[in-house]
Amino acid sequence: MCKVAIVKCDTYEVQDVKEAVLKGINLIGYEIPKKDCVLVKPNLLMKKSPEDAVTTHPAVVQATVEVIKAKASKIIIADSPGGPYTKKRLESIYQAAGIKELEKLENVFLNYDTSYKDLDVESTTFKKLSLISPYFESQGIVNLPKLKTHQMAVYTGAVKNLFGLVPGGQKAEMHFRFQDVRRFMEMLLEILTVAKPMLNIMDGIVAMEGEGPSAGKPKKLGILLISEDAIALDYVACKIIGLDIKDVPLLEVAKEKGLLNPDKIEVVGERIEDVAPSSFELILRPEISFVKGRLPHFLASFLDGFLSPKPVFYRNICIGCAECFNACPAQAIEMKSRKAYVDLKKCIRCYCCHELCPAKAIKIKRSFLFEKILK
Repeated sequence: MCKVAIVKCDTYEVQDVKEAVLKGINLIGYEIPKKDCVLVKPNLLMKKSPEDAVTTHPAVVQATVEVIKAKASKIIIADSPGGPYTKKRLESIYQAAGIKELEKLENVFLNYDTSYKDLDVESTTFKKLSLISPYFESQGIVNLPKLKTHQMAVYTGAVKNLFGLVPGGQKAEMHFRFQDVRRFMEMLLEILTVAKPMLNIMDGIVAMEGEGPSAGKPKKLGILLISEDAIALDYVACKIIGLDIKDVPLLEVAKEKGLLNPDKIEVVGERIEDVAPSSFELILRPEISFVKGRLPHFLASFLDGFLSPKPVFYRNICIGCAECFNACPAQAIEMKSRKAYVDLKKCIRCYCCHELCPAKAIKIKRSFLFEKILK
């Protein structure tokens, strides 16, 4: 039986968060092991302030560090954000996300090393996996995801957060290699089996609904979720916001592979129904098909291409930063007169452009016919 703790926490006061983390750890019966070096892995997707609910709140990071530092000789806070993996980018994100101050704590270090190494893995998905250097220095990972919606994955949480162990350019390559949503989820689950986080603490005090993972709206839930099992934690988080296994590609693939069994998950602390919001703006699965297996392949492919969601660029909002251009795995975007243009024939529907646009100048639009079918 796997335990997932739901703990109420209404504020980002560090002491309140710390007490909630300790309560959750006790509820699941977890004992923090002694380690020479622990990697704390928050979600630091991009340069955004904590109030935007895009990144793991610094209070959650600090509270976690204070809880585990008695058992760790060294703590490294690290992530590979979206886009280029450079020291300058890391510095700006640490500063914006409110993480910079934490390097003043004793034996706590922010990672500025942008090197990475290849790891030989026994996997049906890949033979080698590139991971950021702090992974190889640490003896354990504490995973600190943010509860958010996601345009491609529907939901992003504990498992998806570990994709940030892959260095920036390599993430773009993986998006291009694993264009099929199911294959992408299989890849994420393979990374989970390699990373094996020893503890997962989800920031759901203020989550994100709507156009996540970066352009959505903050939504206060007032909870932390804590578990040793990342998949079980994601399952419970999805139940709280109103998503079933069939709605979330990651959970569907995990269940098929025998990695998720809801009957073996025990929720401790608060009950799901007591913390579930009355409303939460969700995202529909992007790869829904109404025609596969019912029409000839060439016609089904054409109609699926027509019906599938597409990125739409609002050039009156575009600030010409070229974040989308630099991040696009398919090289489907070009800059003209400091404005971004997308070639939908090249677009692989990974929505990285939408995810990393700081100006929210990109929207994911479904065809009018798709919307009518779903109503």
